[in-house]
Amino acid sequence: MSKGVIVGIDIGSTKICAVAGIMDSIGKVKVLDIVEEPTQRGRVSNGTVVNLEFTAKDIDRILNVLSDKAEINIHNVIVNISGEYVEGKPHQSFLTRDDSRSTIRKEEIERLAVDVRKSFRPTAGNIIIHTFPQEFIVDRAHVPDNPVGRFGITLGGNFFLISTPNDPHLALRRTIESVGVKVQNNRRFVPLKIVHTLFTPLADALAVLSEIDKKLGVAVVNIGGDTTEIAIFHESGLRHIAVIPFAGKSITNDLVKAFQILPDHAEKLKLIMGAVPPDEVGKNDIIKIPGVEGLPDKEIVAKNVSIIIEERMKEIASMVMAEIMHSGYDGQLISGIVLTGGTANIAMIKEVFTMVTNGMNIRVGNTVRNIGETSVGRITDPKYSTAVGLVLSGFLPLDERVPEEVIWGEVPESQVSMGNNHGFDTRVNGKKEEPPQEEEQNGGGIFSWFKKKVSSAGKIVNTDMGDDKNYTN
Repeated sequence: MSKGVIVGIDIGSTKICAVAGIMDSIGKVKVLDIVEEPTQRGRVSNGTVVNLEFTAKDIDRILNVLSDKAEINIHNVIVNISGEYVEGKPHQSFLTRDDSRSTIRKEEIERLAVDVRKSFRPTAGNIIIHTFPQEFIVDRAHVPDNPVGRFGITLGGNFFLISTPNDPHLALRRTIESVGVKVQNNRRFVPLKIVHTLFTPLADALAVLSEIDKKLGVAVVNIGGDTTEIAIFHESGLRHIAVIPFAGKSITNDLVKAFQILPDHAEKLKLIMGAVPPDEVGKNDIIKIPGVEGLPDKEIVAKNVSIIIEERMKEIASMVMAEIMHSGYDGQLISGIVLTGGTANIAMIKEVFTMVTNGMNIRVGNTVRNIGETSVGRITDPKYSTAVGLVLSGFLPLDERVPEEVIWGEVPESQVSMGNNHGFDTRVNGKKEEPPQEEEQNGGGIFSWFKKKVSSAGKIVNTDMGDDKNYTN
């Protein structure tokens, strides 16, 4: 990929964070600097930008500071995409090769991936944002690695496609592209360009997982402010994703309602008492909360605070475990669960997840992979894993078995001039495609979260992700 400056922007409901990085002389990514600001109320909700104008101003201000601190010009960015309605589904397709005497070529793998994308039916109103290979099939034999160079008559593949509702995705792009970039004489008029968008836990995975983790089986769980987002890997393939509409703010809101205190005080309570399990808190321990607007100080029983935090975290951990069971990989994730996001800093979270998941291997993602020497020590904080992973995605492939254009939704250049079928007979799941059916809409709330969506077809939406990839220093 291009060797210039890569800037990743993590837009969350609690913070907006921008990280700049470059590839150093030994092939490692060097983080130049990090700039963050708390997300103002009404800007972002459940991972979705709801106020375009003010969010764009916040991003503009953050990038100005980053540009000055790192002494760089910023023209292109990579941004995370989140939201309760991001969904992923598996899909299979086959090609019958014309010449079985020759070995499988890279162009055939590309064609298969393009055909998978064309034949997939996302939920009505959604657009496809990622296409990941799981494993290939050559004459009925499963091939987990790259099948290039093998002999066979039929070439197939199991893929995992991620889609998102078009409207919030468009709002995100408009927000970024309405930001001007800093050029000479501090004039800001050139629109900022999005290189690509990346589903949040996939960015985390680049930052905190090793290839061995993905091979053995692992779930990366980003517990942010409004949502908990999950990505499950097994035998190096992406197998399942999920978005749970409960996260760190749920704990804060519980404390606000229970004790009638300000959200800022509740946040401080969450971090302080989140380090102490209820059975280690004395029955008579009292926490004094400063009064506001002339009201007297408020005294709170510390044990009650710890109980509320633990119970909400148990609930979140139970939902994560339910998704692992729903994915069919319960008992197969040898590398366990890696926790990221700001809420992963609550000290008792590892103990709670270990208890709820019946002893699964649990660790906090504070070991950053693929990063070289850097003076920015705080990049190991799990709340920065998304932003760091976004930078890494500008330099490293998400999956080496297919071209990066396929994963990001573009058509590889070698396929542009080819005919519709390129001499292949295309079959989807071994069956003739059926007309698309409309998907029944589910209501909101915790009960609808537990009600699993039924896979159905929708209208294919063409998407052009071919953004400018010319990074500048």
